[in-house]
Order: sequence, then structure tokens, then C-alpha cells
Amino acid sequence: MNQLVDLPTRRVEAWKYSDLRAAVDERVQFAVRRDRAAPEVVAASTSAGIIGALAAQAGEVERLSIVEGEAVVRVDRPGGDGNLAPRLLEVDVAAGGSLTRVVVQRASDAIILDAAHVTLGAGATFRQFALAEGGRLARVETHVTVEGAGAHIELNGLYLAGSAKHADLTSVITHKAPSATTRQLIKGVASKGGRGVFQGKIVVERAAQQTDARQYHHGLLLEAGAEVFAKPELMIHADDVQCAHGNTAGGLDESAKFYLRSRGVPEKQARAMLIEAFLLAALPDGLPTEIDAELRDCIGAWLETSI
Repeated sequence: MNQLVDLPTRRVEAWKYSDLRAAVDERVQFAVRRDRAAPEVVAASTSAGIIGALAAQAGEVERLSIVEGEAVVRVDRPGGDGNLAPRLLEVDVAAGGSLTRVVVQRASDAIILDAAHVTLGAGATFRQFALAEGGRLARVETHVTVEGAGAHIELNGLYLAGSAKHADLTSVITHKAPSATTRQLIKGVASKGGRGVFQGKIVVERAAQQTDARQYHHGLLLEAGAEVFAKPELMIHADDVQCAHGNTAGGLDESAKFYLRSRGVPEKQARAMLIEAFLLAALPDGLPTEIDAELRDCIGAWLETSI
């Protein structure tokens, strides 16, 4: 009899808040079966490498090399109802190169698994912004490895977890070379029945002296029954570094809402204004005008239907 591969459950630390095995059931059209799976899928099925292994089996692996200059990549992940949709991007940004990646993960009933593995050379820059509206389970996972001195990383994102939607932004940034900088800001909102997840780990190896890394997450629970889970981590093995991380989660500022209401702003509009201001702070500067406008429109559309 066909048997499902042992996909990671919440007992696996890297998938603690996103139980992939529980999400995969008979409705999934892309069935991951042990008798069909490549050996690397079975071997990786209980590790953080599962997305890459599943993507390899599905033929959804892309490779990108940035040799010099600056490139901007816009990725759309609409998903499909009832599907398991894994995809892996492998990126090599050579010395002095620059890549800006924008991921827009649309609301879906599918299981969306998007992974990027990025390697940076000396003086290279990687900027990413991910907007995740969630799915039955949606995970945008980013691994960045700093191989060259003086690299720069900006890794911002938003999750908008509406009712019955699960949105997971997970990242691991590993500093192996000195004098690199990391800036990460993740913000998100969850309404009743929605779950937002942020897992972020920054590793500074012994050789990565003079690393400057900052990581922050702020979650907003819009009503009872909303869920936000966050696990920011720093693992520092060098002694000449500047590193910090922070995490907050809570509800809307009632005093600010009262101020708007007292000046005639309707309840729904007041809530939308406060949530929008909270979220827009995570949008990075310098995005192409059309992409910046699209992201703002996505936020506005979500607020219109979700609050």
C-alpha cells in the first residue's frame, strides 16, 4: 500500500508551528508517496531541507547567478486549490553583485512551500521582501549564507493571516565572513482563525568578526482566536560583533483608535488606518515604483476584506 513520506510534524523544531504532515491529507493532488519519492526526499523528510527535496521531485528548482550589477526579481506564488506546491530557488550573488527579490504569496487553499538558498560573495547585497497571505499552510523559507566579507542583507516581510489561513515566514542567515551587515524586520497581522508564524535565526560563526546584525518581529492580533507565533534567535560564536533581536505581539492601540473615532472616523476605517500604518513600516525603500504600489494595493485589499 502507498504510504505517505514522513513529512515533518510540530515535533521537529524547524517546523514547530507549521505541522506539514498534518496539513497533507487526501485532498492533496500532488501526493508525496514513499514508493514514488526520490531517495533524497525520504532522507530529508524530517529535516529543514524538505522543501528543496520536494521541489526537486516536482521539477520546481530554479538557479540564478548574479555576477555583477544589480538585478530585481519579482515572484508570484498564487497556488492552486488542494495542491501541494513546493519550489526552490538557488541563488549565487558574486562579489559586488546585488539582488532584490520580492515574493508575493497570494491567499490560497493550497500548501505553498517556497524556499530560497542564497550565497553571497564579498561586498554582495541581497534584499528580499516577502508578503504572505497564507494558505492551508504557506511557508516562505529563506536561507542566506555570507561567504565573503562586507556583504549586506535586508530581509523584510509581512504576513497577513486571515480566517483559516496559515502564513509562515522562516529564515536562517549564516555569517561566515567578517564585516557583514544584516537588517531584518518582519511584521504581521492575524484575524480570528488565522495563524501567523515567524522563525528567524541569525548565526555568526567564529570567523565572522565585526558582524552587525539586527532582527525584529512585531505581530498584531486583531481579535480573539487569532494566533501569532514567533521565535527569533541569535547564535553568536564571535566576540567582536554588534547583534540584537526583539519580538512583540499584541492588539491594536485602543487609545489611538479612540483618538480617530473621537474625530469622526468610522470604526472600520479607524482600524484599517492603524493596521495599515503598522504594516507599511516594513516596506523597504528603493523598490521599483510599480512593485511598491502593488504591495500597498495588496495590503489595502486585504484590509478591505478582512477587518
